[in-house]
Amino acid sequence: MKLSRKEMAELLKGIDGKILITTHKNPDGDAIGSSLGWFSFLKSLGKDVRVVYRDRIPYFFDFLPGINKVEVKEKLDEQYDWVIITDVSEPKRTGFESIPAEKSIVIDHHITAEPFTNFAIVEPNISSTCELSYELMVLIDPEKITYEVALPIYTGIFTDTGGFSYNNTSPRTHEVAAELLKKGVDPYVVRFNLFERNRINRFKLLELVLKTLEFALDGKVAHITVYRKFLEETEAFLEETEGFINYPRSIAGVEVAIFFKEIEKESWKVSLRSKGKINVAEIAKKLGGGGHKMAAGYETKGSLEEVKKNLFKELELAFESLDFEELEMLS
Repeated sequence: MKLSRKEMAELLKGIDGKILITTHKNPDGDAIGSSLGWFSFLKSLGKDVRVVYRDRIPYFFDFLPGINKVEVKEKLDEQYDWVIITDVSEPKRTGFESIPAEKSIVIDHHITAEPFTNFAIVEPNISSTCELSYELMVLIDPEKITYEVALPIYTGIFTDTGGFSYNNTSPRTHEVAAELLKKGVDPYVVRFNLFERNRINRFKLLELVLKTLEFALDGKVAHITVYRKFLEETEAFLEETEGFINYPRSIAGVEVAIFFKEIEKESWKVSLRSKGKINVAEIAKKLGGGGHKMAAGYETKGSLEEVKKNLFKELELAFESLDFEELEMLS
């Protein structure tokens, strides 16, 4: 059941019992920020709350309040009254085979979201799950938005908007950010921790990844690859590839950038970025994933050649459809 902001705020205010908060596999800033923000906020309301992830947290988020409270498990073996899933709509994308909770809530902002939970709020036009979470918190009790809540929420907004530079950044996004600064958030603290603590391993990995740069579809598509052997050779973490996709995306003439990440043998995570003409969310959805018009992804199995073949076929159809639409507009 999809709820309005007011309805969801009332629901969250009233939930009781054992509450689990989780998010998607390989958590990013919005996932971590929203789940930690809700953890601290609900704790301040006197709720019994735990945060459990399937995958470990990237080290550069270790400055966030409550980060030491996050449990990382392969399996959920306790029973909960409620589960709150942030930044992802499908429970299976949390990485857990099952979530033992009587009732479930989704808080998400992906355009491809189709929640299979008891209650959900999904706003694709908002910048991030963190911004949506803030709006709900204001409706519940603005006084409970302390620094411990504000810092992770700001961090999630910052990362999902590319430092307030992506086109999902609205005037309201800046207003929310300003309100969070009033709670004591220091923008430089966020930027320093996320971008100015790089290990040398990251640059060694970047060198190897950029050597894989290739083009497809007459130069309209650029793609890079990270193999497991690269991680072993450089002793880098997969999360240290964050931002690598911006290199192929920045090339003149490229409309879509792709980053193939080898999770394990013949198992891939594929990230897609568009400059606006191609809706990569639609492509990712066809291949089992989702996301936004300009940033999406999916996971798949098979050889890299098979993965590329399937993806390039969908991209070719998308470009052909775009060419047809442009011709229609000219006629």
